[in-house]
Amino acid sequence: MILKWILWGLVIFWVYRQITGHRSQAGSLFSGFTGTGRVRHPPSEASEELKTTQDMVRCAHCGLFLPRQEALSQRGDWYCSEAHRQAGARVQ
Repeated sequence: MILKWILWGLVIFWVYRQITGHRSQAGSLFSGFTGTGRVRHPPSEASEELKTTQDMVRCAHCGLFLPRQEALSQRGDWYCSEAHRQAGARVQ
């Protein structure tokens, strides 16, 4: 009998929350839930930076791919570090 009253109380509380549109911004377990199975994340500066693409080059010594802006160039070859640039291209 008491379980029935608890269930009715939860149903009434849920209906009340749906009608009033009360949404907690912080501290709620489901505050970021959109109802579509996806979680809403606030936009961040990191996600904005990831939207830009960069040219990638391959290190002639070890084969590592890295952004062209971070690579070192020598005689048309690209290297990931000063040590690999000094070691030169590896014959494959």
